Amino acid sequence: PPGGAVRFGPYAFDVEGARLERAGEPVHLTAAEAALLQALARTPGEAVPREALARALGVEASERAVDVQVTRLRRKIEPQERPQYI
Repeated sequence: PPGGAVRFGPYAFDVEGARLERAGEPVHLTAAEAALLQALARTPGEAVPREALARALGVEASERAVDVQVTRLRRKIEPQERPQYI
């Protein structure tokens, strides 16, 4: 959504500003986590190819960097029992 926020659960992500809030409180994201969330938030509800995520992170698609960043982002925003958002 151009210029808008993507909402999921208690979170709101400002796509353009790369800012994440949980229940109105800021959640710290690294530059890589913010880039990854931006790539995902630009097409909410749709699968994003690994190649697109790798481009957003500036790495090769075969590198583990994509997996590592997805895991780190999940630790920050997902319920521990079952991932719902990513």
